[in-house]
Amino acid sequence: MAQLSLLRKFGILAGCGLLALSTISQAAPLRFLVGYPTTSHPPYYLDDGTDIPTNNPGYSVEIMQALGKKVKEVKFQLVRCEFNDCLQQIKSGKLDGLFNVPYREEWLFTGKYPFTKAKVDPRQKLYREEYALYRVKDTRVSTDGGQIYGLKGKSVILTQINAVEDKLKEYDYPLIHKATTTEALQTLLQREAPAAVLIVNHVEALARKHAELAEFISRAMEPIYTEDYYLMLSRQFYAKKPWLAEKIWEEQTLIVNELGAMLEEKYIQ
Repeated sequence: MAQLSLLRKFGILAGCGLLALSTISQAAPLRFLVGYPTTSHPPYYLDDGTDIPTNNPGYSVEIMQALGKKVKEVKFQLVRCEFNDCLQQIKSGKLDGLFNVPYREEWLFTGKYPFTKAKVDPRQKLYREEYALYRVKDTRVSTDGGQIYGLKGKSVILTQINAVEDKLKEYDYPLIHKATTTEALQTLLQREAPAAVLIVNHVEALARKHAELAEFISRAMEPIYTEDYYLMLSRQFYAKKPWLAEKIWEEQTLIVNELGAMLEEKYIQ
């Protein structure tokens, strides 16, 4: 009888243990507040203001939304803030994540970038902007990756939002700004300027839709400027859940590889 009683007690304890494990496994996901800027930056995030667009929010926003569905341990919530305010919020830990952040050494103590072997890991970027020189094929314009040759005082075409303007201004080139890559290429083909400096994968996405572009324009192989953009995580979140932070970056990389090309086709104009 004593043995039976002991077994019953053990069964009760085991049951309680299983219940506790079940409760832990079903614990509510952690809140994960992810910020991005209020100023639109096509194709990565669209529309100005604090609202998150219900439809067609942008390339990076869709990547984050897919990431939120994939990582079950956290409950993603997207918010928008002015970029410098976002940086302050992630530094204080009010934000857990901030996306579309270029790598800057001065921000290493603001938040955490994905690192490997003591340096930022470009394999875990959200996206890359590689700027290259484009010209109409019968024109003689070239670059060594820095200066542009053969302009003869004429202008260089850029999209309105770009990361390369400061570099081009060092050479005092006259600049023409266009709202989209499509408009920039049209301006180039109409010979309003002899050269355009544009993001390579944006032009390639359009060339897949319009094969005739390859007949008329040529790209210089030496890039003029390259910038990678990342999902930055707060140092507070990383300190509490380093394994989960690494999982978030790893899953984001898988989603970019899976959905990136399709989203480029959807959003690049």
